[in-house]
Amino acid sequence: MSVVGGSTGQKVRGILEVPGIDVELAYTDVRGVDDGPTVLLTGGMHGGEYPGIAAAIETARRLDPTQVSGRVFVIHLTNPPAFWDRRMYLNPLDGKNLGRCFPGDPQGSASERMAAVVFGVARQANCWMDLHGGDIHEALVPFSIFSSLGGSELVAAARHLCEIYGIPRVVPSGLPQGQPTVSFDVAAASLGIPAILAESGGVGQIDDASVERHLVGVENVLRHLGVLSGAPAPHGPQVVYSAEERVRSEVQGFWRCLVRPGDTVRAGDPAGVLKDVYGDTLREVAIPRDGEVLYTATSYAIGVGDPLFSVAVP
Repeated sequence: MSVVGGSTGQKVRGILEVPGIDVELAYTDVRGVDDGPTVLLTGGMHGGEYPGIAAAIETARRLDPTQVSGRVFVIHLTNPPAFWDRRMYLNPLDGKNLGRCFPGDPQGSASERMAAVVFGVARQANCWMDLHGGDIHEALVPFSIFSSLGGSELVAAARHLCEIYGIPRVVPSGLPQGQPTVSFDVAAASLGIPAILAESGGVGQIDDASVERHLVGVENVLRHLGVLSGAPAPHGPQVVYSAEERVRSEVQGFWRCLVRPGDTVRAGDPAGVLKDVYGDTLREVAIPRDGEVLYTATSYAIGVGDPLFSVAVP
């Protein structure tokens, strides 16, 4: 479905149909009365990350087109199958991570088709904000991620958007080790538009503070871009890290984590233990680098390749 055209000064609700599968993506298209940039806002890339979904919905409700310069296109729930199935990370229709399926394929699997629809909207945008939170089995401290791909000006613009968003911790993304170029921020870089991913909340819960953190961040960016009038709200100190180190499990097992989000850690510190069904140790997992723990898996059940924790590296 094309979302090109339409009248200024209007707020339109609609549905993006995903060809070939029974999935519909609800959107709100806010077209301002004055010229300005087009901003894409997506929530629910992962079905159990509720604060980002709630913030996308509330942002769409709050925006008044008579107070907007440019356009804000909000996809409220980018992964409905995962949301309604209460599925962490993966789309139950094909077992894939939608966030790793960009730019998509209109003839591919369910997630690839959904990604292609979203990417089609992104082609019309000047900026992309993707709202997340810790999934059903993830605890985290709030942080935002900017794409480190593209030219220096594009990287600087994305980093600045993270700083404007106002979350205390900022980390760069990069090409995931051993993975093809399929993440949303890589796709955005290919279009030459700055993209950020913001994390707030976790463990399959929705709370007012986590939603509000997203609402303030989105409004800050919209004010910075001139979509809304006024200056961004002031925020507290931020730490911009140089990298993020993600640790995944090499075995299936029962996970006991020994660190918490926000902990300052050193390389070699014990991070957790994976045991078998008899309680015998399969793996003792250590912190790989000095830094701060961003998130941890809270699930007792861990599969091969599942994330265990992440460390932000100074």
